[in-house]
Amino acid sequence: MELLKGVHVIETHANCALLVDDRLVLVDTGADGGAKDILGYLDRIRRKPTDISTIIITHTHPDHVSGLAIVKEKSGAKVASHRIEADYISRKKPYPGPPGIQRHRSIDIDILLDDNQRFEEMLVLHTPGHTPGSLSLFDERRKLLIAGDACQTEEGTIGPMDDNYNIDPRAHRESIKRLAQLDFEALIVGHGKPFAAGQSMVMRQLASRL
Repeated sequence: MELLKGVHVIETHANCALLVDDRLVLVDTGADGGAKDILGYLDRIRRKPTDISTIIITHTHPDHVSGLAIVKEKSGAKVASHRIEADYISRKKPYPGPPGIQRHRSIDIDILLDDNQRFEEMLVLHTPGHTPGSLSLFDERRKLLIAGDACQTEEGTIGPMDDNYNIDPRAHRESIKRLAQLDFEALIVGHGKPFAAGQSMVMRQLASRL
């Protein structure tokens, strides 16, 4: 679906975001089968895999990274992640938290991102807790927050992720409080419905209860 002009949500087991300007930026690549969903969506909007310039991975969990190897091969895009997460995605280090051993194909990270860095016209925010190097992306121009698994909307509104999948539940909640300080309207999360408006207020209300 096209949530906003130039902002597409590709529904796999975990949502992926596709930002369309003069070039394409893909955020996350889904679970097993996610690459097929992404490539199929590109075909429907009459774009080619090679139109993707950058793939940004929010964190190393298999439902966000398992499609990466195929999308990388088809697109030739550069791959970016937070520097803390890079060795888990490339499998140079074993991931220490839930859901356990990583089994995705290893892919080296081309671009290491840091907190408060601007990249692809978005602000990179280190939002740890779900994983050590989880990141979120704030597109100030579109008033759009791409939160990965820094939160979820599976119950129809914003909430924290299930702590069975958070490596540090306390840090996870602190990350939500940080995101609540932003002025945004639209929200895309890994799990749950995307929203086009009104989500900054909802995030602030959640943060006040944590």
